[in-house]
Amino acid sequence: MRFNLEQLRAFSLSVEKGSFSAAARAMGKAQSAVSTSISNLELDLGLMLFDRSRREPTLTAAGEALLPQAQALLQQANLLAGRADAMAAGEEGRLSLAVEESLIGDALEDLLVRFEQAFPQLELELLNPARMDIIKLVQQGRADLGVLVSPFEVDEGYHLKPLKQMAMITVVGSQHPLAGQLLPSFDELYNHRQLLLTSRAGKVLPDDQLSNRVWKVESQYALIELAKRGLGWAWVPQHMAEPWLADGSLQMLHFESGGDLIHMPVDLIISPKYKEGNAGQWLYRELSELAFLV
Repeated sequence: MRFNLEQLRAFSLSVEKGSFSAAARAMGKAQSAVSTSISNLELDLGLMLFDRSRREPTLTAAGEALLPQAQALLQQANLLAGRADAMAAGEEGRLSLAVEESLIGDALEDLLVRFEQAFPQLELELLNPARMDIIKLVQQGRADLGVLVSPFEVDEGYHLKPLKQMAMITVVGSQHPLAGQLLPSFDELYNHRQLLLTSRAGKVLPDDQLSNRVWKVESQYALIELAKRGLGWAWVPQHMAEPWLADGSLQMLHFESGGDLIHMPVDLIISPKYKEGNAGQWLYRELSELAFLV
C-alpha cells in the first residue's frame, strides 16, 4: 500500500478541524508532523489534496473526491481495531441465536437493546424457527445458541442450560363451544379440534397432542389467531395471550381438577461447535431474568 492510516487521519482531521495546526492539536503532534504526513500522502497518491496558496489550505477537486474514501477506510480500521480488542478480551466475533417465536416480544427486544450496548462490536444473527427446528439447527452448528420450551432430556448434538419456566394456558375463542365453561378435566378437550404447534418437518413435542382432531400450525402467532376465530382450542404462552384475554377475543379454560396453568421449562441449548465467550455467558444470565419466566 502506498499510504498509511496515520496519513489518512491527518488528511481527514485537517479537513474536519479546518487547518493543519488544529489537526495537529487533535492528534497530539507537532504541526510540522501533520504537514509532512499530508505531503507524503500527496506524493504517494500522485495528487495534490490541498491548495496552499491561501492563508489556510483548502481542498482541491482531487481532495474533495478522495476524502469520503479516506474517511470510510478510517472508519473500517476503527471497526477492525474495536472488534479485535473485543475478541482479545474474550468476546465472540459473531453469534447466531435461534429463539422460539413464543419467546419473542418486548422483554426479549429490551434484552437485545442491552446486548447491543454491552457488545457493540459483535455481529449477531437472530433466527426465529419453529421449536423443534431449533434443535436441528443447533445440532448442525447452524445456530450457536437456541432458546426454546424443551421438556426433554439432553440429547446428542448439543449441551443444555436450564433457564426458568414459562406459564402455558388453555384458550379458545369467545365463540367456541367450550368458552365460559368450567370443565371437569382435560379429557373434555378430546373431542374438540386442537390447534397444535409444529415444526417445518412436522414434529411436535412429546405428549403435546391430546385431541383426536388436530390442525398443525408452524407459527405461534398464527395459532393464536386461529384460536381467536373459534377454529379450535390451544395451549399457548400466558404472556402472549394476555392482550386478547383482556379484550375478550380469547378465553382461558378452567378445570375442576386443576392444572389451569402448566409450567414448561425453557432452556438454552448450545452447539458443541460453539466456543462460549463473554456474549454467550451474558445471554445466559440475562435470559434467566426475562419477566415472563418464573
